[in-house]
Amino acid sequence: MKKLTLTVLLIATLSTTACSEQKINEWACGSKFGQERCLNLAEKAYNNKDYEKFKKYLEISSNYGNAQAQASLGMFYQQTDEKLGEKDYQKALYWLQKSAEQGNKYGQSALADMYSNAWGVKQDYSKAFELYKKSAEQGDMRSQFHLGVMYAKGYATQQDDAKALEWYRKSAEQGYANAQVALGLRYKNGKGVQQDEMQANQWFEKAIKKYKQSAEQDSDAQFRLGEMYRNGWGVEKDYALALQWYQKAAEKKHPDAQGSIGELYDEGLGVEQNYELAFQWYEKAANQGFPRGQYAIADMYENGQGVEKNLTKAKEYYEMACNGGLERSCNKLKELQETKS
Repeated sequence: MKKLTLTVLLIATLSTTACSEQKINEWACGSKFGQERCLNLAEKAYNNKDYEKFKKYLEISSNYGNAQAQASLGMFYQQTDEKLGEKDYQKALYWLQKSAEQGNKYGQSALADMYSNAWGVKQDYSKAFELYKKSAEQGDMRSQFHLGVMYAKGYATQQDDAKALEWYRKSAEQGYANAQVALGLRYKNGKGVQQDEMQANQWFEKAIKKYKQSAEQDSDAQFRLGEMYRNGWGVEKDYALALQWYQKAAEKKHPDAQGSIGELYDEGLGVEQNYELAFQWYEKAANQGFPRGQYAIADMYENGQGVEKNLTKAKEYYEMACNGGLERSCNKLKELQETKS
């Protein structure tokens, strides 16, 4: 009877006009049994583009110790967006570590991204490999793809095309578009498998369908569609369409897309060659810490294309790209230091 009375009193208290729906939701998020509700509220807020409320629900649940909320909050801080605000790698690292320590596959994957890309931490492929592997073994398709990439390139592990193919396939069969492209390229080039153009195009077409489903909002999908049209993977090669998709992604500050637009102007692909415009787009990507953009800027300073020749600036940008993990930039920096000293 006492328990029932307390429950009735609690309901009555929460039902008073002095207590808003927001307070009720915050109370629920801070309870053991309200975690699923809290994540649903966060998702609803995000879909309604109420990003402050979205973040607040995640923070409440994260502070309570919910690993999924911690992963989502960490990924929130990884992003840069006009609506979401500037990224904060220190907060991202804090919450993703907490999530990963609890064995959450999404937290592990996002934390691996930070170590792989040197986002707010020193680049560490060994840590990235370990985290991707833990997440991949739990079935996370993103991590399966990235683990395949690490085996393909020999990052923190012995290069192994068979294992790369194995993890690409696991991810692709779950519907991860980037893995479908990677698997398609394996069949197209006959790397680790019998060359098969039909199989390659089937995987490319699956990926294109996936990208188009999310292209309205997802800048990475827009960039990837640009890549498909630029290279003629599963579609007719079309530089004009590639540029259109790159521009959509670039408007959302996607560094790969900005760098790719620079390449189109640099090489005169589908547009009139224009080194000045190429430099401007490379610079946008470089200013976001994008190593390929930094390398391209360095090359233009070294050769005086689109900008006045400046070897000091060239060295600075080669060094930036080298620190970002671009090996060819390290080689260029060493070469420049030896020949121009």
